[in-house]
Amino acid sequence: MNHVSKAGWVAYLADEMPEDIKIEYENHLYSCDECLSVYMEAMEMEEASLLIVGDIADSVMKSIKREKGGGEEEATQIRKEQSLRTIARHYLIAAGFTVLLMAGGVFQSLTEYVDSVETTSVKETKSLTDGIIDKTFNWMDSIEKKNKEGFINE
Repeated sequence: MNHVSKAGWVAYLADEMPEDIKIEYENHLYSCDECLSVYMEAMEMEEASLLIVGDIADSVMKSIKREKGGGEEEATQIRKEQSLRTIARHYLIAAGFTVLLMAGGVFQSLTEYVDSVETTSVKETKSLTDGIIDKTFNWMDSIEKKNKEGFINE
């Protein structure tokens, strides 16, 4: 087989030839050092062209991002700044309401109300046995009164 030209190896790398010719080219590479060096040069050219295409694609994508508004990084930065502003705004509003409520004495009256509720609930709390004993004594007192009234009426 004669030596393969650089254009032939470029077509081989681009997969633009029939399968039987590819097999011939591959078999020829095993026996011919000159064609192997031409093949390596064609491969380097193909690789360089792919890198150039990749660089072009990257630059096009970057320009599209710039036209759309700066890309994802700037969008996330803007979102972070907005969320920090929102958090700060909510904090300031809460602090303002707290100061207003303190100035109005709401917390003071609230603590007084809680204290009064606690004292009444403590006073009303009575154990079950004390309640049963009180009822029993009242019942016994009512029986004694009836007995005394019964003796007086007779």
